[in-house]
Amino acid sequence: MTAATCLAALVLLIDTSGSVPDHLYAAQRDGTALAFETPQLVRAMEQDGGMAVMVADFSHRAMVRLGWTVIRNASEAGHFAAAVRALERSGRHDITAIGRAIADAHRELAAAPCLPQFRVIDISTDGQETISLTPAWEARDAAAAEGVIINAIAFGPRSGEFPGIDSASLLADTELWLRENVATGFVRVAVEASGFLEAFRNKLVTEVTALHSVTE
Repeated sequence: MTAATCLAALVLLIDTSGSVPDHLYAAQRDGTALAFETPQLVRAMEQDGGMAVMVADFSHRAMVRLGWTVIRNASEAGHFAAAVRALERSGRHDITAIGRAIADAHRELAAAPCLPQFRVIDISTDGQETISLTPAWEARDAAAAEGVIINAIAFGPRSGEFPGIDSASLLADTELWLRENVATGFVRVAVEASGFLEAFRNKLVTEVTALHSVTE
């Protein structure tokens, strides 16, 4: 039996490395959940056959937290949002192996339960790769060669949260590194002034609606 077509297969990678404080893990999680409760995103999915979504935490590697779920309407999107919001942090490891996480996500895309018009890896992180188990640029190039889009959002600690750390400079360095080594699509920055949770929500809504606009 041939699988149904859908707008996209999307793997959401959420950073749980040791440098991410709990309130920023929660912002990644809750902003993601909020996006699936946003009418603009829901309408885009409904008009293009739905979307398959997977959520994984990563530090030393990607660990699937919510397996492939096909979302085709507001009710299914609401159930998925609730499941995301209920996630507890899976762990806290010092390693940030972004390349391996991308490679893991790339493999997971092959098992998507629908035939997607687009395949997307979405990664949120507070820093650069700290260990190259698989170099990020290498994993990016392998995914890009098969047409996979990789989008990213960088975030960092609140100003003054950690004495001796220049938050703005750290965030700028992370953004530049993501542009050079990870993203094939867009890179966004979550800054304190605009609100972390809203930044994560807006990023995902933009991502899905932009794919929908290509199909029109």
